[in-house]
Amino acid sequence: MHTISASEIKQNSQRLQEALRGDILITKREKPFVVVMDYEKYIKINNSSDEWSFWSDNELDNFGKIAIGLSKNDFDDSDEDLFETGM
Repeated sequence: MHTISASEIKQNSQRLQEALRGDILITKREKPFVVVMDYEKYIKINNSSDEWSFWSDNELDNFGKIAIGLSKNDFDDSDEDLFETGM
């Protein structure tokens, strides 16, 4: 049987009260480990991340190749002209 002292329960309830007032960051070996936050705030953050569109692995790979000139795609001056005219 696990024994818990009254002072430990009091400390835990104080931590829960702090969580209700604001976010808590729990660290492990001085590195972020767990974040305790209001559920509504979590939902808001989670929904806002859905609005971002991320590049696929293929797009990231191609971007890197374009940056160093190794892309298999044929980008020439006519592509730049289309981009400049907004077509």
